[in-house]
Amino acid sequence: MIKKITGYYSILLGICIIGLWIMLLTTDTVPELETEPITIYFHLIAEVLMGILLCISGIGLFRKQSWGNLMFILSNGLVIYSVINSSGYYGNMDEWAMVMMFMGILVLSITFTAIIIKEVYRELATQDESRKEI
Repeated sequence: MIKKITGYYSILLGICIIGLWIMLLTTDTVPELETEPITIYFHLIAEVLMGILLCISGIGLFRKQSWGNLMFILSNGLVIYSVINSSGYYGNMDEWAMVMMFMGILVLSITFTAIIIKEVYRELATQDESRKEI
């Protein structure tokens, strides 16, 4: 059940991140395109890759693929970094609602990542016990 919830979370978050950037870019609300184009292009690449990896990890969790857990941990590590970094950006602009949203995502991502890490350790321990019996 928890893998389904984390799968939904991962896919939803990935779609929302990519959707947010599409909205920001199509409404000309990214001043850094003019002031810091190289910085923002690299940032956009990182954000889109993060969104794609989140969607892939969610699919992996739904399909119970062995790589799904590890992809989830990787992609949520990217999310954790990103929301902390973005909170500083929006905090400088006094947009505290955005900071609060990012803090909510931070708490969810840390919680789900901890749950998946615990699940990975449990699976590894089970495999170790199986090998000892042989």
